[in-house]
Amino acid sequence: MSRQTLRPWTVALLLTTLFGVAIPAQLHAQPESENPSETPPESAQPDSTQSESAQSESAEENAIDPPRARFRQELIVTSSAPELPAGSALPGRAIERAQARDVVEYLRDFEGMSAVRRGPIGLDPQVRGAQEGQVGMFVDGTRTFAAGPGRMDSDLSHVSPHAVERMEVVKGPYALTWGSGAITAVRLETLRPSFGDGGTGIDGRAGVSWGDNTGDQDTWLDLGTTTERWRARLVGNARSGDDYEPGGGGGKVPADYTSRDLRWSLGWRPSESTLVDYTGGYQEQKDVDYAGRLLDATYFHTRSHALEMSAFPGSSGLQVYGQLYSNRKDHRMNNDEKPTAQPNANRMPPFAIAVDLPAESDTTGGRLYAEGGGGAWSGKVGLDAYRLEQTASRTVTRRDNGMVLFRDIVWPNARQDDLGLYAQGIRRGDGWSVAVTLRGDLIDTRAGEVSPFFADGVAGPLDADDSHLGVAVNARRAVGHGWSLSAGAGQVDRTPSILERYSDRFPSTRFQIAAEFLGDPGLKAETARQFDLGVAYASGDLTFQASGFYRSIADYITVTQDPDIPKRLPLSPPIVYRYVNGDDGVFWGGEARVDHRIGRRLSWRASASWVRGEDTLFDEPAFGMPPLTLRAGARWSADAWWLDLGLTVAERQDRVAAARDEIETPGWTTADVTGGRTLGRWTLRGGVENVADERYADHLNTLDPFTGERILEPGRTVRLGVEVAF
Repeated sequence: MSRQTLRPWTVALLLTTLFGVAIPAQLHAQPESENPSETPPESAQPDSTQSESAQSESAEENAIDPPRARFRQELIVTSSAPELPAGSALPGRAIERAQARDVVEYLRDFEGMSAVRRGPIGLDPQVRGAQEGQVGMFVDGTRTFAAGPGRMDSDLSHVSPHAVERMEVVKGPYALTWGSGAITAVRLETLRPSFGDGGTGIDGRAGVSWGDNTGDQDTWLDLGTTTERWRARLVGNARSGDDYEPGGGGGKVPADYTSRDLRWSLGWRPSESTLVDYTGGYQEQKDVDYAGRLLDATYFHTRSHALEMSAFPGSSGLQVYGQLYSNRKDHRMNNDEKPTAQPNANRMPPFAIAVDLPAESDTTGGRLYAEGGGGAWSGKVGLDAYRLEQTASRTVTRRDNGMVLFRDIVWPNARQDDLGLYAQGIRRGDGWSVAVTLRGDLIDTRAGEVSPFFADGVAGPLDADDSHLGVAVNARRAVGHGWSLSAGAGQVDRTPSILERYSDRFPSTRFQIAAEFLGDPGLKAETARQFDLGVAYASGDLTFQASGFYRSIADYITVTQDPDIPKRLPLSPPIVYRYVNGDDGVFWGGEARVDHRIGRRLSWRASASWVRGEDTLFDEPAFGMPPLTLRAGARWSADAWWLDLGLTVAERQDRVAAARDEIETPGWTTADVTGGRTLGRWTLRGGVENVADERYADHLNTLDPFTGERILEPGRTVRLGVEVAF
C-alpha cells in the first residue's frame, strides 16, 4: 500500500478548512449584514446554504448593470435530491470572471469535482470519482451524449459559457427525476429573460477577452427583448486558442481550436397559466488539437432544438410540463498533425498513413410530468424517453499513394431506446423535510452491422434488453443555532455504453491507455448504491458545510488484458483489453467548505476534497481517482473594484491502478489573481493564472499516446477582458 506525505501547504490549508468547524458556535450570535442589498437571489432554493459573501458578490454585480440588462449565473451543488437541496448556491458572474474557455473547466475548481483533459476544450467532468457515462448530463432538461467514440468532447462541451444561466451538480444517485442511469448528474440551464412589465426594447451585453500564453480570443454578444407576452434571447460567441507553454517553459502543448456558438430562445405566454418555450442552438468547432488522443478533431457540428409547454390549470398549484427535443452531433477526426502522418523507417509500418474517422451521435426524446401539492405535501409524477443513435467508421490509407489499408466499424450504427417512469413525494415540516423518489426504466440496445471478427468473437446475442429500478431517500433537519443535518441513500443502475458493448479493438477513453479494447454485448448494468451524511451551518457572515459519502458499484465495468485477441493496428501495444463486469467498485470520501465575510469589504474561503476508490477485481485503486485537493482564497471589494486571490494545492497521487498501466502524478501548488473594475456600463476584468509558472499536470489529464507523458497544464497566463451592458 502506497503512502502519501502531506506537504506544508497542504497542512496549512487543511487546518484552515478545519478551523471553520470550531468557530461557528462562537459566531452564530453575530448580527446579519447591514447592507440591504445582501439578499438571496430570487432563484435561490429555500433549503440551500448560501454564503453572505456570495450574496454580496451577486448584488454588487447586478447593481452595476442597467435594470433591463441584469444577468446572473448560478451554480448549485448538492448531495441530495435536486428538489430538496442541502448544499451551496453560489450566485454571481463567476464563470465569466474566471474567463473559462469551457464550462467544465470552470466546474473542476469546486470541491468534489474534477475533470479529464484530453485537449484545450471539451473537458469531461468527474464527480466524486464517477466519470463519463456514470455522470448523467443534461442541457435545458434534454439528454445529451458525446459526439465521438474518443470522447474528444464531453456531453456538456457544446454550450458556450456565456449562454449558461444556471448549473446544478448532484453528487449522488438522487437526480432520478432528470433521467436514467445517473450515478451523479450535472445539468445546465441556458439564458432565458424574464417577461417584461409592458415595455419593449432590446437589452444585452457584448464583450471580448484574451489570454496571452494560451492565445485565447473570446468574443460574445448577448441580446434580449421582453414584453408581457413574449420574450426572446440570442447569444453568439466566437472562441479560439493556440498552442501554449507549460509552466517552466520547455516546448509547446498542442492546443489549437476554433469554436462558433449561437444559442437562442423564444417564449410566449398566451395566458397567465400557460407558457410555451422554444430553445435552439448551433455550434461549430474546427481544427481542435488533442494532445491526449491518437487523432485530432477536424470538426464538430451540433444542432439542438427543444419545444416546451407548461400549464398551471386552475388555482390548485398543479403544474403540467411537456418537452420534445432533438440533439444532433456530427464529428470527424484525422491524424494530419500526429507522428503517424509522417514516414518513419524505424516504425511498422514505415510509411505515413492517413486516418479518417467520421461519427454521428443523435438523440431525440421528450419529457412529461405533473407536480403540485398542498400544505406540507408536494409530489411529482412523470415519464421521459430518448433514442440515442451512434455510428462511426474508420478508414486508414497510405498517404503516399492513397491505397486503402482497411476500414473499421467503430460504432456499429447502434441504437439505444430508454423509457423511464418516476414518482416523487416530499414532506416538509417545522425545520425538516423528506423526499422519496422511485424510478423504473426499460432500455433496449440494438447493434447494426458489426465486423465478422467481432461477430465471431463474442458469445451470445448482440442486442440487449435491460430493466432498471432506482430509489432515493433524502432528508434534512434543522438542529438549532444555524445548524442543519442532511442524509441520503439511493440506488441507480447504469446501462453499459455503446462503446463498452460494441468496441471493436478501439482505444478506451476512460482508461487512458493507448491500447485496443474489445467490447462485450453481454455486459450487465452497473448498480450503484450510495449513502451520504452532511452538516451545514449558516449564520450572519459565515457558512460551513461538510459531507461524506460511501458508494458501492456492483458489476463494476472495468477492463482486463486478453492475450488471445489479435490487435488491429501495428502501432498499438501488443496486448488487447476486454471490457468486463468485475466485482465491486467501492468509493468513499467527502468535502468541506467554509466561507466567512469579515466586515463589508473582505471575505475568505477554504475547502478540501478527498475521494478513494477500489477496484476489487484487481485488489487495487480504481482507475483515475483525483488526489486530496485543498483550496483557499480571499476576496476584497470596494465600490466598483474587486480583487480575488486563490490558492490550490493537489497532493501527489501514487494510489494508481498499476495493473492497467496508470502512472503516478506529482503534487502541485498554483496561485491565481483576478480583479476587475466597473465604469458605468463597462466592466474591465483581468488576472494572472498560475502566477508562479508552476509546471504541473492534473492527475486526470490523459497521456500523450506517443510519448506516454501526461498533458501539462498552461504555465503563467495573463488574461484581460472588457464587457459593456446596454
